[in-house]
Amino acid sequence: AGDRWRVTVGPLDPWFYYYQLIVDGVSAKDVSNPTKVTSEPNWSTFFVPGKRARLLSDVPAGQGGKVESMTYRSTVANADRTALVWTPPGYDPDRAEPYPVLYLQHGSGQSYTDWVEMGRAKQILDHRFLDGDLVPMVVVMGNGNVPDFGKELLENIVPAARSHYHVSSDPSQQALAGLSMGGVQTFGVLKAHPGQFAYIGVFSGWFGDETGVDAAAINKGTKLLRLYVGDRTDFVYPFFTASLATLDRLGIRYEFDGVTPGPHGWDVWQNNLIDLAPRLFKR
Repeated sequence: AGDRWRVTVGPLDPWFYYYQLIVDGVSAKDVSNPTKVTSEPNWSTFFVPGKRARLLSDVPAGQGGKVESMTYRSTVANADRTALVWTPPGYDPDRAEPYPVLYLQHGSGQSYTDWVEMGRAKQILDHRFLDGDLVPMVVVMGNGNVPDFGKELLENIVPAARSHYHVSSDPSQQALAGLSMGGVQTFGVLKAHPGQFAYIGVFSGWFGDETGVDAAAINKGTKLLRLYVGDRTDFVYPFFTASLATLDRLGIRYEFDGVTPGPHGWDVWQNNLIDLAPRLFKR
């Protein structure tokens, strides 16, 4: 019929892809592919398997960690909210030693579901663990859509994680990372509460205001500050490079191994998590 059309793309490299249809300037869901993206319901996803995409593929049934929902009260939003929590294979709530914990944040326009639905966080963590590259840890993906993220994190998300899961309150066993808005929020917590999280990862974020920053406290309390950004097609790139100059001027130690090829998008941030997760809690 005249009201139907089709498009053929590819061949595509093995990886995880997401797309939507634009019809007369309006985004529309591909109803023939009802994959779920909770925060952006018009998008659909598909996976092209292959060696290059191994870390994004599902591990064999029963071998991976678990992803569970955790409800917590947000005094900042004055509402009940939800986080997704990944626990490693063999997670033991009764073991003597509490688990290290990574608080992993989403970006603007996203929510707590995105790291699982779009970021393939479960698949990445499962593979890294089964490959022997990951310290057994708990990963908490909370809702960062609040006006005061530092307060939300420290007074709501972290206490909820500690009450529901056997996670450490020792700063040396806590990590914080985020993408885009979540990266800015991560830098904000680092500046306001240096040493609270010994491991810090920022994906496509920027440092922002340097007023009152205690560089010595940041250096003393931070075992790893590792930074990532996409290439020049990542709109954050100029803010990011300005941030490196700020960090250098302040004398704050960080690691940056160069751009991650790609734009301001999930293929970059997936690769960032693939790189960061095995580095946590090993120093």
